[in-house]
Amino acid sequence: MPGGLDDVLTYGVPSEMASNCNIKRGSAVWVSVGRRRSLSLALVTKVHDVKPAFAVKPLQIHPSCYCFDESFVDLVEWCGRFYCSGSNRCLDLFWPVSLAKWLTGLVEAPKGNRKFKSKIPATLEAPPPLTVEQKNALEQLLPMLDGEGFRGALLHGVTGSGKTRVYLDLVEACLAKGRNVLILVPEIALTPQTQERFQCYLHTEVHTLHSNLSEVTRRNTWMSLLKGSARVLLGTRSALLAPGLEPGLIIIDEEHDSSYKQHDPSPRYHCREVAFHLAHRRGALVLLGSATPSLESWEYAKRGNLRLVQLKERARPVPMPKVEIIDLRKEAKQDSNLMLSPKLREALCDVIAQGHQAIVLHNRRGFSTSRVCTQCGDILECTDCKIPVVYHKQHNGLLCHYCGKLYPVKMPCPKCHASQFLFEGGGIEKLEQELQEWIPGARIVRMDRDTVQGVGSAEKILTAFRAGEHNILLGTQMVAKGHDFPNVQLVGVVAADTGSSLPDFRTSERMFQLLTQVAGRAGRKQEGGRVILQTWNPTDQVFRFALKHDYERFAEWELAQRAELKYPPYSRMLSVEVEGSTLEDVDATCAQIIQTLQANSAISMQGPVDAFVARIRKLHRKQFLIKAATPTVLRKACNEILALKSRANIKADIDPIALL
Repeated sequence: MPGGLDDVLTYGVPSEMASNCNIKRGSAVWVSVGRRRSLSLALVTKVHDVKPAFAVKPLQIHPSCYCFDESFVDLVEWCGRFYCSGSNRCLDLFWPVSLAKWLTGLVEAPKGNRKFKSKIPATLEAPPPLTVEQKNALEQLLPMLDGEGFRGALLHGVTGSGKTRVYLDLVEACLAKGRNVLILVPEIALTPQTQERFQCYLHTEVHTLHSNLSEVTRRNTWMSLLKGSARVLLGTRSALLAPGLEPGLIIIDEEHDSSYKQHDPSPRYHCREVAFHLAHRRGALVLLGSATPSLESWEYAKRGNLRLVQLKERARPVPMPKVEIIDLRKEAKQDSNLMLSPKLREALCDVIAQGHQAIVLHNRRGFSTSRVCTQCGDILECTDCKIPVVYHKQHNGLLCHYCGKLYPVKMPCPKCHASQFLFEGGGIEKLEQELQEWIPGARIVRMDRDTVQGVGSAEKILTAFRAGEHNILLGTQMVAKGHDFPNVQLVGVVAADTGSSLPDFRTSERMFQLLTQVAGRAGRKQEGGRVILQTWNPTDQVFRFALKHDYERFAEWELAQRAELKYPPYSRMLSVEVEGSTLEDVDATCAQIIQTLQANSAISMQGPVDAFVARIRKLHRKQFLIKAATPTVLRKACNEILALKSRANIKADIDPIALL
């Protein structure tokens, strides 16, 4: 099974090799693929003595003679089947580029033994005693560490309720039973603080695995996994696919986050589904934790498929922050050019004067969201993508957020060739400039995709803010994810209804989760936390629930609408995207899909329709949405679609998180 191909290939084992080395399912071997000059690392999935009718190439055993365990091979094959991508494609995600070199390192002489030394920083407080609620939660979870097969639980706790404190004791108990632990977080920026907490509490090395690691750190983690010496692994989505850990406990923190879904390339897996499969096969407890669980997980818990454990109070004796709604329709009459309302400006001035910190969220990158021609009124779009370009002052250009193409700021209007234009819509760069001008004493640090591109840059920003070097953290949605800032007393959301009109059935859920999560950063240590939400639509139902931090009522309201329209969790869904260089190719492929599925009464099909962004990188895009009662029916339809021979490219996403 070499990576990057669609089919499993057959190779022969030389007789001298068969007698000297035990090749079996899971063995790492070298193979020659096609006319490639270099050998490819491959995984043996089956060994048999039936000679095929065709000639086969010989394989070579890897010098390490390393053999991956059965559960790893099973996971690769299962992902290929469940997500209709083929097992070989999975290896591109499961195996890092340097794996062959690291396997060779297993047979090299070790250069001394590195012993772990726990160093507790002076700034890190010892974990507080468990609250009554936390003790009750732990008492429910501890017995679930024992048993066979799948055990699953949902830890639903309000922001600041101390879910991590429960994790610490649960992980300690799992390690004491001789089992290993996997901890997943949604963002790379969350790994340093999480690693520090667990490492200092457990006095055990916590290995990390994510895409922003240095080559040395990544190698050390993989070597520990391959040798079977890693006990605790912490990472983002891809850490779930790592071999050698055999966890007895899998924790998925902030489980609602869309980062747990792989979008491109295939297989487009979701961590929750993969974790459930691992738990079934290996006999493990999967613990999902969130203040705003995904509605799928919440419904699973309500049905009894997961045990529901709740923390309804904050760990510290401080109330939830007060949430205020600012109606921008009224504020615009005073000054339509400013992004901050007078009330939010005043609140920011007050909190800084008192020596506290604030978080300001605006989920729009760049300085201005569009450039408008003053002659003909045309909005400048990317020539390759059907989307307006965004003015980025930082890059001194107009950037397409889909293909990354940068245009000169003063380029003439493509429609009328006029050179006069206006910028409309305010992005986070413009807001940063306004904060500097209007808030005395503001020491602002910005955190968005443009400022965290370098290795370790997000960690530096968060560390500096936590240390008090800055008193305003300005950011996009990444500042809302699980961070603990004890000195933050105010959270402001500049455009709280951003994205509320998007044509996606999860829009309300994402909006509620974002508002609740960012609001939970305020007033975690002392009373008096405030949250100010600016919106053009204050009557939106989502704000009614966000005002009271009422997840359960929101879930009840939203699930009633999902049930009526048969959206997940009341069905399984498949998103099919057809893209091609010409509309004719796309339309012809769409016609093939309709013909293939029109007789299938077990599915409901919507489309084809233009995708939300109808053209990206000069490729035209159309989309289908297919619903079915079971994943089996959905996979059958998916395989039929992917088997079509067409001139357009077909992308299939089982259980999609985003439909845009």
